[in-house]
Amino acid sequence: MFCRPTVAGISGDANGAYSVAVSGGYEDDVDLGEAFTFTGSGGRDLKGTPGNRKNLRTAPQSKDQTLEGVNKSLHRSFESGNPVRVIRGYKGQLGPETGYRYDGLYKIEKAWPETGLAGFLVWKFAFKRMAGQDPLPFDAPPLEDQVAEGSGKNDETARDGEFEE
Repeated sequence: MFCRPTVAGISGDANGAYSVAVSGGYEDDVDLGEAFTFTGSGGRDLKGTPGNRKNLRTAPQSKDQTLEGVNKSLHRSFESGNPVRVIRGYKGQLGPETGYRYDGLYKIEKAWPETGLAGFLVWKFAFKRMAGQDPLPFDAPPLEDQVAEGSGKNDETARDGEFEE
């Protein structure tokens, strides 16, 4: 019998990623609604300690991420152009007040490794929401207004023209 992890932000296999949960778990993520950057999985010591078991999924980045496992699934979806389902969680910047919400299908427009805010290599994936879906249930500025001004080293999310259709 094959079982998926009970807690994971990325669901996928060798064919690609099926869904991601945007829930504010990585310091390098930027969520603009119609477009967002998503940090891959790994590079965290999730073992915790006997006295601190509650933070098993929120440990700080402590080593480089690799292009393996679900990170490779995301990269495969980038290469194939297949859409990925996006779920936003209540801990995320644009998530619901409680629980989780399905926000539609997105395509991965770009995939790249970079040095993250903690100084370790992380895999980043730039997502863009596909056209023809119901509007998102929150107010987000139009995508053309969501262009980063280059204020920091990780402003890769929405550089001018990067998310044009």
